[in-house]
Amino acid sequence: MHRAYVGIGTNQGDRHDNLERAVAALRSIGHVARRSASYRTEPWGKVDQPWFLNAVVLIETELAPGTLLDALHAFEQRLGRVRGERWGPRTIDLDLLLYDDLRIEEPTLRVPHPRMYERAFVLVPLAEIDARFEPQRDALHATDLAGVVRIEREPLRGMNREEAVALGERIRALARFLADTGSVRVRIVRGADEIEIAARPRAGSPSEAAAGAHAPVGAPVTRVDTIKADLVGIFHVGRPAPVEGDLFDGDRELGYVEALGIRTPVHSLGGGRLVAMPVADGAAVEYGQALFLVARGN
Repeated sequence: MHRAYVGIGTNQGDRHDNLERAVAALRSIGHVARRSASYRTEPWGKVDQPWFLNAVVLIETELAPGTLLDALHAFEQRLGRVRGERWGPRTIDLDLLLYDDLRIEEPTLRVPHPRMYERAFVLVPLAEIDARFEPQRDALHATDLAGVVRIEREPLRGMNREEAVALGERIRALARFLADTGSVRVRIVRGADEIEIAARPRAGSPSEAAAGAHAPVGAPVTRVDTIKADLVGIFHVGRPAPVEGDLFDGDRELGYVEALGIRTPVHSLGGGRLVAMPVADGAAVEYGQALFLVARGN
């Protein structure tokens, strides 16, 4: 068996779910021997994009280096990555960082990864699971380390109190959305989970005239995404302050969570319509707590 370190990164869609699906994919080609915590990290190379969620995994595998790299690329494609702008946004990124103690210099494969020692989002989680890399991590500039914030892993079993509260907030926000807009159907997609809610239009409402007794086949469906806190801290809305009903064409910084003097931005992760803000400005928030609900039009 060979020991390989794989870096995982994601800043599009449900980042926590993307990370979990990537780890599950790695289990299909070997044994996951160690796994770092998840880290919310500042973009590297191209800064005008949402922050990433990063982790490093040690797997024990029988695959040769080239075959392993091919498998990682196949997983990226399966998990929805579309290669475009260099260092740009991506649904998932799987990098082969290290393979045993080998040094490989080939046109399509370089091990160790040529830029890993420059990147705090690699060295911090790597040093967490392999103490040999603590000196390289500690040699990074303080400003680089400040852009890497450790967060707790999402629970995989049951529902804790924070999740229950967030779910209740989301349901109430959906009810307000249906009541205020007269929408006939709302669909929420989060990872592999999908919920669709249908409402009967009120008599005489514009939606009743448009939809009739039933929603027509192929009618547009609105998706509502929940933007959550990635760490424990104090929540603040952005400036100018977003308000329910705001429309934005692309990614927008809606606010930030402040912890230990560090401000971690909260982005809309794309265009849409702000449906609800369940948390008041200046309130203390827990990891995973719902901060914004954003409707995406199809």
